[in-house]
Amino acid sequence: MTANSETRIYPRKLLRGQARIALPGMSAMRAKTIDVSLGGLCLMVPEQISPGKICNVGFEAPLNGKMVRVFAVGKVVYSILAGTEGFRTGLQFTEVDAANNKLLAEVML
Repeated sequence: MTANSETRIYPRKLLRGQARIALPGMSAMRAKTIDVSLGGLCLMVPEQISPGKICNVGFEAPLNGKMVRVFAVGKVVYSILAGTEGFRTGLQFTEVDAANNKLLAEVML
């Protein structure tokens, strides 16, 4: 293992779709998903969000041939400029209710 390799608890799955992210006191921003795991989500967002910020996120994921919406609360772990695409932003889920956790687990299969 190299010094810069990442250690992750959950495997990630590529997920290219639409998302919305909202911080308290601000209107929701459109975003695009990059990948997802049981522990978090990577997105491209138009504005940088400071690490540590808590936000609500909703995103689309394919399940059994149709798109489902998953909702969660997450903490921003990083937000880095990714060229003209916006900011690559990593969220660690902090709250996922039972119904959304079940959907997420099924999406990850």
